[in-house]
Amino acid sequence: MEEETQLFRLAGKTAVEKIPFDYVDGNSVIYWEDIEQVFPGVKHVKHKDVAVKLLRDSNRNRVVPYCIKHHPGVVLDVVLSSSDEDTLAVAGRNGASGGENVVESLLPKDTSSGDDRHLTASRAYTLPSASALSELKREPKATLSLEQIAEIAQKTSMESEIEQRLVSSLPSDIQVQVRASSNLRESLIQVIQDGQVHQPNEQLIACLQKLDDKMMENNELAHRIMDLVSENKELLVRLNDLQKTLDSKQDEMKQLQVQALDRLAQLQNSVKALLTQTYELHEYPIPRLFIVLPVDSSSWNPLELFKNKFRLYFLCECGEHTKFTNSKIPHHIHLAKHEGYDIDRPNEFFQQYGTYVLTILRMLKYGISVAGIAVPTLPHLIRVDALDQATESLKSLTNTIEPGMDQVIKHIEKASADKGGMVVGYAEQMEDNEALEGADLRQLESFLKNQDESRVHGNLYRTVTAEGHVKWVCIDHYRENYHEKATKTFRNTVEALKGSFDENTGRVEVALLSKVQAEQFYVALEKARSVYELKVELDWEATQSDFKKLRNTLAITNIGVLELHLNQQDGPTRDILNRGQRYDPILDIMGHRSIQSFTIGGIQDFVKRSSIQSRNDGFSNLRYLEICLNQSKDEISGIKCLVARASNLSSLALRTDFGDVQEVLESENGYLVQVYNAIAEHQTYPVVFKEWNIRIPPLPTEANRPINAHQCREHLFQAYCESTSEVILDGVTLGSSALDTLDKTAELGPRFQKLELRRADPLGNKFIRKLFSVVARSELSSIILFTKEDEQRMHILESIQWKHLRNLNILPKAGTFETSVMSALVESVKKTSGKLDLVGFELVADNPSWIEDDPLSMPQGDLLQSFIALTSLESLYLEVVMTLGQILALLRLADLSRLKILVLWTDDFDPDSVDAILDSLQNATKLKNLKLVGASITEEQKERMNAKGVSLKRSWL
Repeated sequence: MEEETQLFRLAGKTAVEKIPFDYVDGNSVIYWEDIEQVFPGVKHVKHKDVAVKLLRDSNRNRVVPYCIKHHPGVVLDVVLSSSDEDTLAVAGRNGASGGENVVESLLPKDTSSGDDRHLTASRAYTLPSASALSELKREPKATLSLEQIAEIAQKTSMESEIEQRLVSSLPSDIQVQVRASSNLRESLIQVIQDGQVHQPNEQLIACLQKLDDKMMENNELAHRIMDLVSENKELLVRLNDLQKTLDSKQDEMKQLQVQALDRLAQLQNSVKALLTQTYELHEYPIPRLFIVLPVDSSSWNPLELFKNKFRLYFLCECGEHTKFTNSKIPHHIHLAKHEGYDIDRPNEFFQQYGTYVLTILRMLKYGISVAGIAVPTLPHLIRVDALDQATESLKSLTNTIEPGMDQVIKHIEKASADKGGMVVGYAEQMEDNEALEGADLRQLESFLKNQDESRVHGNLYRTVTAEGHVKWVCIDHYRENYHEKATKTFRNTVEALKGSFDENTGRVEVALLSKVQAEQFYVALEKARSVYELKVELDWEATQSDFKKLRNTLAITNIGVLELHLNQQDGPTRDILNRGQRYDPILDIMGHRSIQSFTIGGIQDFVKRSSIQSRNDGFSNLRYLEICLNQSKDEISGIKCLVARASNLSSLALRTDFGDVQEVLESENGYLVQVYNAIAEHQTYPVVFKEWNIRIPPLPTEANRPINAHQCREHLFQAYCESTSEVILDGVTLGSSALDTLDKTAELGPRFQKLELRRADPLGNKFIRKLFSVVARSELSSIILFTKEDEQRMHILESIQWKHLRNLNILPKAGTFETSVMSALVESVKKTSGKLDLVGFELVADNPSWIEDDPLSMPQGDLLQSFIALTSLESLYLEVVMTLGQILALLRLADLSRLKILVLWTDDFDPDSVDAILDSLQNATKLKNLKLVGASITEEQKERMNAKGVSLKRSWL
């Protein structure tokens, strides 16, 4: 096959170079650029003595890119710019004709035919200077030597050189003129330097004159070029700055994209953690998925956020778990068929649930679908086709849900940012996995204004998936999962037994009075798939066989929360042989894999009547256990076995017969210590003593075991302080650690609301200091001081935060009521601004007889009057002896507008004194009960007060 190349060689050389050719419009051509690449500085190409022309199109324009025609089998000669071959040849042929033919041959033949850029790309162009040409013009007939002409040309070349790259950047018409002039100048220089022109003649001078004119034009072009270069430089600088700015912006955009992707990944992780959080039946009391929207997004006020009103909407948790073959309804997440709940105390609500709400709103806004839950577009969150008349208001949300979401998102972010939280700290908050605990969900109800009386939240129904996860779904998805006919049959059975069935939560409560009723109920329960909680009472003399039937029924159900109450303990006489194993079927029930919460009540001697200590049952399925304990050694060993085998317990509740917690704190209950030590070995969860309503945390890991009675009592007192808002200290003996507990508990916040101190013996200074600290940090609404030492009362009164106090009882005990106490009381009150919001005040002696010989002194009476004048009481008890003048002065200064109950210690006041007191109560329009202890009251006075709706008596009764 013939090689597709063209042969080239330098003129006068023998070495041959091959350059590939190409095809253009059916012609074989060699591109000029390829020739320049092999022969830098190429001027033209010739075949023998004939120059090879650049290829032209039908319009006689040179083909671009420039190219020449292929000459097969021919070696073409390449002439470089530095070659003198053409000049010498011309000079040789025209030597006899003189210089005019030489110059004429040097003139460009075609100065208007396109761009010679490709022919001269490797050359440097120079513009002759005007000064050099003017020298020739002044002496046109002068005889110049070749050396002089060459010197002038060389000087001109050196003065006006312009780089090739500058010419190449010019417009094409300018390039033609520059290159024509330069070619002429170079040819002239070459001829002169080669000595082919002996003397310039007139024709040469004329030619040079033309060249001078051309040079003038070129000078103008040079100035234009320099201006363009200057402008180009400025443009290049600006372009460079813009490029740097663009690069910087691109970097910022990349960083923002990375941050956005990171936040999206964090959001996806948070949503996944939230939706895949598994809840146990006993800790999942209400739906967990909800959103919050403005009540009216059109009236949203971004400047006064606290004035905006919000409404909570629950979501149906349908998804893959609710899909069945041939399902005709969509199974994506959507708003529940409920008009929503207005939120009370929105600021407090967002403080507690803000991050959780933000996660769900962003999940819905950005359409993040995980954990088998599909998220539709925002308008489709509302199933308009499924709405009924009661939920018609939800249709209005179709067009406002998206702006409403944006408003709430911005509200939460701003509120959090103002407190130093989000948005910077949002990622950190997301890492906390905002899944709500059962306690959080139960507290959610307190923020809902229009709560459902039936406690049916959002008209949703609780279901349990095959994996045991709790989901709340709407009625449509509920009915598709549970056949309505079977559910109706079960409901009728429960109602016939006078029980109740809450279909929304799947909870059944029933009392079975006989075996027959039990059989009837068990048959219906086995067919019901929608029961998850069961509270059942066995109210007959049940045998072990009866317990087995209950066990077998529960084994084939999905019940996760079971409350079993036995109302008749002993059982029939025929069951005597099974007495030691009577409750073994109940142990089997406790170990069933679906049972997560188990409560057993009314049972006695559970350990004694079961073989729990000899069996090896495992109760790892249990999360919550509530059981009764009797004060016996068998019960201690039994509870120890249960705790050891229920390795996944999260809470243990005990019902005991220990008595009042105050009695336990005052005594050393040995049985309580045994219970503590039986539990402590395996306890990693709180224990709740139901009769005290005290939640006791696990013992510290560093605590010594077994603990003694003193440690047990102090640990109980710590739990007592953390579980109650009332501190009743009545004869309690406490160590230093318990006092520290009291103080530390108060440090956590204004927890205590009531303080009752009844002490016959003086308190130690350390205890008093701790007590002062607690009082000062608490928002006490009720204080009862029943102590012997006035100084102790005085210091406590000085520590009170009066703005929260509603009831104050001061009970001096077996001693004088010193003026210093009343003085401390008044001085403490004066530190507050305005009147006290005190509702009730009592100043009562333990034994009023001691006051008879020591009535209130004038200073005491004045101080008491000053104190009463600062209040607007509803009830006033003054069990101290005062003179009539002191009483009348006190009533005259007091604000009686709210007074409903008034008790005064008058001690043998006569009817006239009573009349004076009654007259002073004209402004007490709300008074209902008036007791003037010890006074002589007439029937007429009683009738007078009865006419005003006031009960007038002379005794406490």
